[in-house]
Amino acid sequence: MENNNYFTEMMRSPMPREKERNATDVYIDKLLNDILFKQEKQRIMVAIDQTLDKGDREAFMKLSHKLNELERNFNS
Repeated sequence: MENNNYFTEMMRSPMPREKERNATDVYIDKLLNDILFKQEKQRIMVAIDQTLDKGDREAFMKLSHKLNELERNFNS
C-alpha cells in the first residue's frame, strides 16, 4: 500500500515534469542558437564572396573578422 501512495505522490509532484521541461527548454535553446548561427554565418559568407568579386579588401577584412568572432563566440 505504501508503494501505491508513493507513486501517487510522485505523479502529483511537479518536479519530474519540471526537469523534463527544463531539458526540453535547453534543447530548444541549443537548436535555435544553432539555426541562428548557421543563418548569420551564411549571410556573412555571401557578403564575403561579394566583396571578393568586387575586390574590396577592406570590406573583406571586416567581414572575415566578423565571421571569426561569430565562430569563436558560438564555439565557446
